[in-house]
Amino acid sequence: MTTVTSKLRDEPGRLGALARLEITTHSSEASFDHITDLVRLIFGMEMTSISIIDENSQILKARHGLDLSQTPRETAFCNIAIRSYEPLVIEDTHQDPRVSDNPFVKGPPYLRSYIGAPLTTSDGYNLGTLCSFDTRPRRFEPREIEILRKCADLVVNQLELRSQANRDVLTGALNRRSFVTALTQEISRLRRRAGAAVVAFLDIDHFKRVNDTYGHPAGDRVLQKFTRIVAQHCRVGDKVARLGGEEFAVLLPDTDLSSARIWAERMCSQIAESRFDEDGAIRVTASIGLVELGDTETTIEAITQMADDALYRAKRLGRNRVVA
Repeated sequence: MTTVTSKLRDEPGRLGALARLEITTHSSEASFDHITDLVRLIFGMEMTSISIIDENSQILKARHGLDLSQTPRETAFCNIAIRSYEPLVIEDTHQDPRVSDNPFVKGPPYLRSYIGAPLTTSDGYNLGTLCSFDTRPRRFEPREIEILRKCADLVVNQLELRSQANRDVLTGALNRRSFVTALTQEISRLRRRAGAAVVAFLDIDHFKRVNDTYGHPAGDRVLQKFTRIVAQHCRVGDKVARLGGEEFAVLLPDTDLSSARIWAERMCSQIAESRFDEDGAIRVTASIGLVELGDTETTIEAITQMADDALYRAKRLGRNRVVA
């Protein structure tokens, strides 16, 4: 029980779970709209939303009766709700010192009642809430609280099922389709505002030898540990994908080529120094190709071709190295 409760205080882990499920990168979906509409009808309240709490903001998705799409985190009722696994019930905001001075209580939309059930992942992280608000005080029956809790479970199940469809079964990394989606979104972002990003292609050197010498189960374990090593050296917003076989890709937003090269050199060293089995017999290295997203390389095909060319140049030059 202590371990589960500690997840409520593990903010880096919570943000990692948020990034893993990629909630903030998707717009509202029909299945979520159906759930919030159902909650609105059951409770008869004016406003309902799925509210996600990221590092600094509350993002309101699948909302009904609310013009707001985002608020500062510190003003969000849901920021209070994610501190517990039990639904947060406020029958009259004017009588609750936690929110009585809240700007959304004292000003538009003049909230007087609130109920929010946390969106708790299977590993115990609260990502946000399924919640309803009203401009009138009201009482909540135990049956209503339980209904909201069950609806919140439906939201989380939908999120986790979608995440599974976007990920490689063996390693848990994003699959190729999801990586292309993330890269497309990053290209669009860079078109809207100036910035930098880098795509890294990584390939495990001589991976066939691992399978031939130690067997495919050992090869699978190498792929899994390789993925963990790469992920451990990435930031929350970076995207790690398995493109197929022993080839991986990482999207590094807000990163220039010189910084990416430092990251990649460190990655090569870390992989070369790691042991991939209990006896320390299996060791591998990696070749890495880098390409910076710029004004001229604005198509998926151009970017992936350049990253692929850089990767295979690294292999031709002797492997276990970085080429940009």
